[in-house]
Amino acid sequence: MKSHLFRAGVALTFSSAAFAQGPAFQTPGMPTMGGSLGQATRFSNEFNPAFGVAIDLVGDYLDEDGGTDGWATTLRSAELVANAWVDPKAWAYIVLTSEGEAPDLEEASVHYVGLDSNTTIRAGRFFVDFGKQMQAHVHDLRTLERPAVLRTLLGTEVKGDGLQVDHWWATGDATAVRASFGVFRSLFPEEEDAVVARETPERSSLGDLNFTARVTGFTDVGESGVFQLGASARMIPDYEAVDTGGGGSVAGLDDTVFGVDATYGWTDDTGLRKATFGGEYLVASGDRVDSTLAPFDDTTSGFYVFGDYAWSRSDSAGVQFSAVEVPEAGSPDLSELELYYTHWFSEYHRLRFVAAQIDSDVDPDATRFAVQYTVFLGSHQHGLNW
Repeated sequence: MKSHLFRAGVALTFSSAAFAQGPAFQTPGMPTMGGSLGQATRFSNEFNPAFGVAIDLVGDYLDEDGGTDGWATTLRSAELVANAWVDPKAWAYIVLTSEGEAPDLEEASVHYVGLDSNTTIRAGRFFVDFGKQMQAHVHDLRTLERPAVLRTLLGTEVKGDGLQVDHWWATGDATAVRASFGVFRSLFPEEEDAVVARETPERSSLGDLNFTARVTGFTDVGESGVFQLGASARMIPDYEAVDTGGGGSVAGLDDTVFGVDATYGWTDDTGLRKATFGGEYLVASGDRVDSTLAPFDDTTSGFYVFGDYAWSRSDSAGVQFSAVEVPEAGSPDLSELELYYTHWFSEYHRLRFVAAQIDSDVDPDATRFAVQYTVFLGSHQHGLNW
């Protein structure tokens, strides 16, 4: 067990700053990929950033009850990543994405590791540290989409401009714990074509900024298992709901989401067969408004659970179920069942087949069959997720 902890500790120390020597230790349920942080080292005066590209294509058939049916092919994202050490105590990365139009600045972050080997200060624009999936880009997920509860209560992707402090420490010979705290200007996701937009003030008092917090730990279970447990929070103490059609606004609203997550992973003696089981439960509370800007106070909750089995380095299959109360008047229900099979031709080349059933009290029920094809070129690392 001591060797497990040593491996995890070394990886966490450097992966908080960079994946300089390839993929770091990953807790169960997180994506694993190759890649490096440039050809120069942190002790070199050369500047040679590592570049990477990710291309994510999805073709699917959708059958909606009384709605839209048919096939579609989508370039879901084309991503360009560049990262490098900028001095012996700091590294930086930038992520640009496009869906076939003008590129968007997805992330741009600097990580300072000069305080001590276990502490990282992160500044810039980056994905929130919530649970086990919100830090990952959508093409890095174990499934085609983020679970319905995360998409509904947090957003498909949530990034913010701000500052985050991470620290990890060992507890005994078999357990490591990490905690983070972040401060941001705004943490609402981008909502295209929204009837009511949620906006935070351009400038706020310290108490009205947006906050995230997470504490998580993992421990060895026997010779072949790892158990991880975590808790997260995302707090928006002051926002304004605006009618995008010019019908007015309501200010002084708040929104808070709490979550707890757990994952267990098992690997056989050969390292080829792996089984992973996990889930997360979320509770969202605060002020809401309906499409007419009528305010109401509401608390909704939801969860997802999954099981994944890999029988080789290249092949895995799994199932994921998610259910959530939608934060609208009456708290309508939404659930989603997803079955998937993934084949890696190499660590940079992936094919995935998905079948999903969506039951909703808001939108039409639907069945979806999808094929996801993803290619990674060069370095592809953004940060630490555990």
